[in-house]
Amino acid sequence: MLSIGDTVKVHYTGQFEDGKVFDTTIANEPIMFTLGDEMMISGFEEAVINMNEGDKKTVKIKPADAYGDYDKELLMEVDKDEFLGEKLVKEGDTVQAPTEDGVLMFKIHKINDKTLILDANSELAGKTVIFDIELLEVRKGESAMDDFSEEDFESFDDEFSDGEFNQGDDYLDVENI
Repeated sequence: MLSIGDTVKVHYTGQFEDGKVFDTTIANEPIMFTLGDEMMISGFEEAVINMNEGDKKTVKIKPADAYGDYDKELLMEVDKDEFLGEKLVKEGDTVQAPTEDGVLMFKIHKINDKTLILDANSELAGKTVIFDIELLEVRKGESAMDDFSEEDFESFDDEFSDGEFNQGDDYLDVENI
């Protein structure tokens, strides 16, 4: 039986109820995470903690245990010129911006003459999701962070220390927002 603090390696495919896949590890490396570290959504962790190495399972996860319910309180209106400057965007684009809570992702919900309506909800908020999970490996009582060296963290820091954050094929300079 698995418990909080165990590290697991899994392959998964996440899909919507209509069968459309939104994420998968199948063509890539499996993911490794420590149970209880809140890296994964709670419904996913609950499914994995009841598995044994080698098991495969399909679980349907309601929004409350997945990416949360859609929250209209996470819509906010900002001055278009102040927020974007000269950057051109369209409704549906995703931008990153610094906030008091760190850098957050916002979807451009609506563009008005002088303002933007930003949406901080996850794109998966309010949706029931289905995961096919295969538990490949269990490391009892080992943290997933044990696999990273100090050099790994330094290279990650170097990659993001220039004040720019990747936004698909484009970059948004967060210091000029």
